[in-house]
Amino acid sequence: MLKLEKLCKSWKEFQLKSVNLDIDDNYCILLGPSGAGKSVIIQCITGILKPDSGRIYFDGEDITDIPPEKRNFGYVPQNYALFPHMNVYNNIAYGMKLRKCPKLEIEKKITEIAEFLKITHILNRKPTTLSGGEQQRVAIARALVLDPKILLLDEPTSALDTNIKENVISELKRIGELVPIIHITHDFVEAKTLGNQIAILINGELNDFGDSEIFKTPKNEKIANFLGYNVITEEKESFAVAPEEIFVKKHDDTDNGEYIKGKVESLVDFGYYKKVSVNINETVVKTITDGENPVNVGDIVSIKYKRKVPIN
Repeated sequence: MLKLEKLCKSWKEFQLKSVNLDIDDNYCILLGPSGAGKSVIIQCITGILKPDSGRIYFDGEDITDIPPEKRNFGYVPQNYALFPHMNVYNNIAYGMKLRKCPKLEIEKKITEIAEFLKITHILNRKPTTLSGGEQQRVAIARALVLDPKILLLDEPTSALDTNIKENVISELKRIGELVPIIHITHDFVEAKTLGNQIAILINGELNDFGDSEIFKTPKNEKIANFLGYNVITEEKESFAVAPEEIFVKKHDDTDNGEYIKGKVESLVDFGYYKKVSVNINETVVKTITDGENPVNVGDIVSIKYKRKVPIN
């Protein structure tokens, strides 16, 4: 569906470095830390930014030089960009009015979209009176009424609290069944829940691309660190270990060679689980253990790696 070929863009002090992506007709997540280049990519796709070099193809057609208004891509920026002086109905209708769509067609389309997104009851309200979740649904509705070929979402849940975010993620999954979506986030849960395809971007470079299995097999140290793995070097061998895949217990002199001895440096107790940092020969190893585990700060403990992932 969408292909990025050697896409490069310098923007202020940032540089996007020759990104190649082949995105299918489904739900694609652009995942990475702040400053990774996710928004630059999505704005090049929309046509807001023009790449310095490289090409963008949609359904085989080179759209690199096509202006944004002729691409028919729906774009929802992070701040939603709603017009504060217009009510919800007129915000949603804005694009259709610019296209000079008939009044009856506008009314019919808005009614359908409002029912689908469950915002019929707020059509007469101003954006400033809406919750974050309501504003987000209005911004998505404004994009969907134009029947976009693809929907581009820039961190759509970043301003929402946890309870609202869970509902919105469910709604986004439903919307993704109607229209292909490219969704920017730095949230692993969103990526795993929504992404059929996931691109990991770090420092302007594409580091990995695939399905949710890429979370289990980080290719290199940069990805491992970003995903929260421990990166460990033993006898010239480097590997990554997820905190939840490390067994930790109070040290016993009978522990055999499969265990490594260390000291608990810090601990955060979340009730049903604990985050325990263990100092092993001046290297701090992060672990996640059951909330009933009796280890405490200062304890001498034994740890065992359940699964190692070799990395470059």
